[in-house]
Amino acid sequence: MASTGRRQQPPITIRSARAVELLRTLVSPGRSQAEVIEQALEQMASHRPSLAALLTPKEPIDVDWEPPRSSLTHRDAGLAD
Repeated sequence: MASTGRRQQPPITIRSARAVELLRTLVSPGRSQAEVIEQALEQMASHRPSLAALLTPKEPIDVDWEPPRSSLTHRDAGLAD
């Protein structure tokens, strides 16, 4: 069933001669080019950290912060009338 889904998808054009040669060496009898490409993409995705992992700090961050309170007594000299 999965192969019929692949046939309905538009073909991928590989423009790199090096990529075409690598793909030819990786494709063996019984394996399609699509299977080789899918396996390579899955391996790449499994080794790449997720966005959440990249955004998670390596060390704890002190988030005990309070914004400055608004006060008329702390006006800048440049703002005086």
